[in-house]
Amino acid sequence: REAGFEISDRITTYWQGDPSTGSGQALRRVIQRHADYIKGETLSTALKESQPPADAHSEEQNVDGHDVVLGVQKQ
Repeated sequence: REAGFEISDRITTYWQGDPSTGSGQALRRVIQRHADYIKGETLSTALKESQPPADAHSEEQNVDGHDVVLGVQKQ
């Protein structure tokens, strides 16, 4: 919502865990296991483990005790 996208927009979702805490590995396992569900719920065509591009909407979040940077970019 905060990115201002329309409900019909397709997006690429970027994510990156904090390597100093090992959260990247834990998040990778969860995202790989639930990739189809995440894509369906977010209308993402891709989930990329990388820093979001400069023009993407991004923010830092804490997911179950793991720091993660999440970003979305309209295609």
